[in-house]
Amino acid sequence: MIDVLEEVAEGRALVEWSKVASEHNGNTLVVYVMRDAMKFNGVPALEWDYELVKETDPWYTDDLFNGVRLPATAQQMQIIADMTGCLLMTPKVIDMIWLQAETKFDPITQTQSYPDEDISNDNGVIVATSHIHVVHQRIENAITNAGGDVGKLIASVGKYWCLINGLGTWEGRNRYGASNACNYGWPSSSGAYSGVTPGIKVWQSPGFQHDHHHWDPSQTIRLMYRKAILFLADGSRKVVDLRELAGDATYAPLFHHEGKLTYLRQTVVPEPATDIAMAQYAPTFDLVA
Repeated sequence: MIDVLEEVAEGRALVEWSKVASEHNGNTLVVYVMRDAMKFNGVPALEWDYELVKETDPWYTDDLFNGVRLPATAQQMQIIADMTGCLLMTPKVIDMIWLQAETKFDPITQTQSYPDEDISNDNGVIVATSHIHVVHQRIENAITNAGGDVGKLIASVGKYWCLINGLGTWEGRNRYGASNACNYGWPSSSGAYSGVTPGIKVWQSPGFQHDHHHWDPSQTIRLMYRKAILFLADGSRKVVDLRELAGDATYAPLFHHEGKLTYLRQTVVPEPATDIAMAQYAPTFDLVA
């Protein structure tokens, strides 16, 4: 069993950063995002519920896997965001990653029921109930087929718990009150649903069917750093805090599709009394960006 929060707190999570840029009314915002989902090394073969794969399972192996994109609940994501100086991403930022990724492939939404099974006729297993190490291998194969990891922005490696206004009241879907969580993502060249950005297709439109305890292997850990670089229309530039920008009608549309962003954290997780962000996870800022 692996404790994701412990792995992050002990400094064993693998985090790399990339930038995405957004322009609105002559202003440009450069947001630092994890260039891939957060990864972990030395991960055994795990079932979808984090239990070790049984020896009787056709997927059993005693191998350990590196670079595994472990999933997390919305509650865990918020705690990890606090530990890394981050915010949960917004749907707009998730779309920006897809649009600006150098390595891009349609998301893995399904795996085989057993090794070597042909799933071309949709007869496999959905990722939500797949073994974690099987999903890991499928994503790695997709990256290889897309030209390999060249050290730049990668998409699409999952869907994410995200920030969105009206989470508790969105179209009456307030199933869990303050515990409600929104997931969004799996942008795709052929997704069945429209993203929040015109022209974007996704397999997961904003979804409100889960509380802060839900997770499955598709819910990978990807976050945006709280600080960003704002290039103003007058030619000046400065480092800004996205939490402060969120309530500004002029600048919030740079990273949130609804304009002002009023929902800044998973509310069931109390905000730390002091800053607990770990310096080792911080990106290096470049005002020349």
